[in-house]
Formats: sequence, C-alpha cells, structure tokens
Amino acid sequence: MNERPAGWRGITEIIGTVAVVVSLIYVGLQVKQNTAAIQTATTQGVNEQHAATIRLIIESPEFADLLVRANRLPESLSGADSLRYDWFLNQRVNVYETVYTSAVSGTMEKGMAAGWLAGIPGWLCLAGALEHWRENAGNYHPAFVVAMDSVIASTDCSVQRAQ
Repeated sequence: MNERPAGWRGITEIIGTVAVVVSLIYVGLQVKQNTAAIQTATTQGVNEQHAATIRLIIESPEFADLLVRANRLPESLSGADSLRYDWFLNQRVNVYETVYTSAVSGTMEKGMAAGWLAGIPGWLCLAGALEHWRENAGNYHPAFVVAMDSVIASTDCSVQRAQ
C-alpha cells in the first residue's frame, strides 16, 4: 500500500549515497585539520622545551660557564655542577625522544622532525653524552633506543668537533 514507484527508490538511494560520500569527505577534512593542529601543538611543545634550555643558557652566565667547563674540562666540575650538567644532557635526549616518537606517530611532520633529529650527533659529541646515554638508554622507548644506537654507530665526534 505504501510502496513508492521504482523511480523514487532509485532517487532516494542516490541521495543517500551522495550524503554518505559528502559525510566521508567532511570527516576526512576534519581529520586532516585535527592532524595539522596536533602537529602544530607538538612542534610548539618541542620548541618551548628547547627555548627553555636556551633561555637558561642566555640568562644564567653561571650555567653557560658550566657548559663550557663540562666540555673543556669535565673533571673540573663540582658534584653539584656534574649533576646539573647530567640533567642538561637528560633534557636534551628527552627532546630528541619526543621528536622521534612524535614523528613515528604522525603527530609531528617528518621533515620538521628530521631537522631536529639531525642535531643528535652534535649532542652525542658533548662531553659525557655517550656515557649518559649508555647509562640511561633503558629509560626510553625501545624503538628510540634502536634509532639512537644507529646514530651512535655512524657518528664520528672528531668530524663533529671540527665543524
């Protein structure tokens, strides 16, 4: 009794199909915008971590001096300065892990991450960095450990220091 003509059924099926396609396109655009927002937030967070370290170096002549001494005469550091330097090394490797895991998960654009990760060899060549890494590698994600060990295997600090 309530049957529609065959033409109406075809039209409603077409309209339903178009609505589903439009909805999927909209959801895809929303996902793309959300991904971009997350990538921006991640990059901003990493930049803020880095800026905090730079600000510390700029605003604290004592800390800047500690970094210079740590890399020229590490044996001259007091116990407190050794601890501060160790935490500095730890903070830097934490930034690299954040960048690495963010790139792998897609929450940081891979090209941006590559730029940050290119700094790892320089970090490895800081006095005590390699030892710090070896003592603390177990605290990091296994995939990051593999990536770091790969960088270590290909890093020549005599070349890094000459640059």
